[in-house]
Amino acid sequence: MKPIIICTFYRAPHDSQGTQIEELDLSLSKLGNKINTHNVIITGDFNLPNINWENHHVTPNSGYSTAAANKLISLVEEHGLIQHVNEPTRKQGNANNILDLVFTNKPGLIKKLNVVDGIADHNTIIIDVNISPKRKHRPKRKNFIRNKADHLNIQKSLDDFTHEYFSLNQNMTVNDKWNLVSTKIINIMKHYVPVRLTTSRYNLPWFNKDLKKCAKERNDYIRKQKYLEIQKTGKSFVTSGKTCTNTFVLLDCPI
Repeated sequence: MKPIIICTFYRAPHDSQGTQIEELDLSLSKLGNKINTHNVIITGDFNLPNINWENHHVTPNSGYSTAAANKLISLVEEHGLIQHVNEPTRKQGNANNILDLVFTNKPGLIKKLNVVDGIADHNTIIIDVNISPKRKHRPKRKNFIRNKADHLNIQKSLDDFTHEYFSLNQNMTVNDKWNLVSTKIINIMKHYVPVRLTTSRYNLPWFNKDLKKCAKERNDYIRKQKYLEIQKTGKSFVTSGKTCTNTFVLLDCPI
């Protein structure tokens, strides 16, 4: 999946010379070749209803900035962008204007676009993007279960290897000695320490180390809570047992 760059933009109505459009153009230029290699989505309120997006024609003397509209058309054509909104996003009286726009650098990037009622004086644009996140497929990891290791055989193997090691030619290089020792230790662990293969549940690209830390803390709290509940239940059981015993002893049973 290609990386995605999302830009939100607002052009104030008083920007009659299109200075804010120039700033947007400068920001896009800083992307360099990413404007071609990445998925780019630009959306926002441009306040330029005097543009016909079918033919990129600017309506003169419309009461809206012609200079800003021409600069936006130049920006779109220079960067090879496509504008996807073709129905009004703001209705005021008899005027139905397309003020809110959605641009992409690839025609197939927007799968579906709907303009629905908004919560203010602008309608809301809902888009379905034709991309999906890529999951990381991590290989299974080996976890040694050390509390179930065969410690007696491990100790015996290490003792035997110690005698073997010191009887070897001591002219071996440091690297050769290290390889010999590390290989032996790994082989001993493979023979006498059980292994469990595990995979991480958190293999989503947005699940970073900070979220993993939070998840670990959450799991620790759950374990502690379970332990406290068991402790509490155990104390209640002991108290109940003592009460029953005392009641039985004090009970006046007929013989």
